[in-house]
Amino acid sequence: MANFLKDYSGKKILVTGHTGFKGAWLSRILVLAGAEVYGLALEAETNSLFDVAGDLGLMESTILDIRDRRAVEKYFAAHRFDGIFHLAAQPLVRRSYKEPIETFDTNVMGTAHVLNAALTNKATKWAVVITTDKVYRNVEKLGGYTENEPLGGKDPYSASKAATEMVVSAWQTIASHGDEKIAIASARAGNVIGGGDTAEDRLIPDLIRSFHAGVKTVIRNPESIRPWQHVLDPLNGYLTMGSALMKGRTISRAYNFGPGEESKLTVEQMADYACTQWEGAKGVDIQIDPSAPHESGLLWLSSELATKELGWNNRFEAREAIGWTIDWEKESMKSSPLSALDQQINEFYGARP
Repeated sequence: MANFLKDYSGKKILVTGHTGFKGAWLSRILVLAGAEVYGLALEAETNSLFDVAGDLGLMESTILDIRDRRAVEKYFAAHRFDGIFHLAAQPLVRRSYKEPIETFDTNVMGTAHVLNAALTNKATKWAVVITTDKVYRNVEKLGGYTENEPLGGKDPYSASKAATEMVVSAWQTIASHGDEKIAIASARAGNVIGGGDTAEDRLIPDLIRSFHAGVKTVIRNPESIRPWQHVLDPLNGYLTMGSALMKGRTISRAYNFGPGEESKLTVEQMADYACTQWEGAKGVDIQIDPSAPHESGLLWLSSELATKELGWNNRFEAREAIGWTIDWEKESMKSSPLSALDQQINEFYGARP
């Protein structure tokens, strides 16, 4: 495995949102790196990656709603961690239109509950808070957004995540004035793809479901450009941040982890390519709904700061990310979801210096 992953060996690490897609991948990487991994999240959804993978090797998995301040306080009063990766969130744009209050409550106040409990209970030394590329005030520009550009959001999800960044900033200030220091930084990445993602209203999970059902995949926004990125790339960024904080390095307050320019493909281009990778795929059915809720048509990040300060770079371009995702699906069917996870994690890190 990569040299910096050795930093996690024997460390007690909390992953909030460990039952989610990214959380399950991150938890397994940390377990394979030798960390003592604890999870805090809602119940896993049926047939989600966490549900089908079985035992990921966590020391403890606690089901808890981070909107419950007292429960969060009680949890952190009873635990001490070397570090926290905070991923627990309501992560879906379209769901945020149906559940705006719940989205804000989870993403904003939930994050405040976690950071405040960690700080006041002296329960950890550092925390990496995962937000999204959608925290930026999107003006549909071709260039990538940098970390110092204005935050904002038109839809409930984006607005809630921009507000989450304000929470992070506030608790960074609170921590800097306290006797007990906790280093807090945020990580911003887009909607990722990868094996085991079963979320609703996402292109790749929709494609996989259609492949298995033997039907065409309905796509809503064929011309939209999404930040196509394999899940292992941003997770590698989060882990690099955690390693730096663990060593006491002074790092920036926020980092972007986005795909490279070569991954600027439309939804239709990605769907068509995915269909070429699955024998028997029936293709796509374009159904544009002019009354559908607003979603960003173009949103891109500049990751120059992460490259310069952390030495982070993407490994995959968009088509490779699709290939790895479909290879995972095939391997999970042949062996098991957990075996497919371990195989790709070991290949990813084993190929790196």
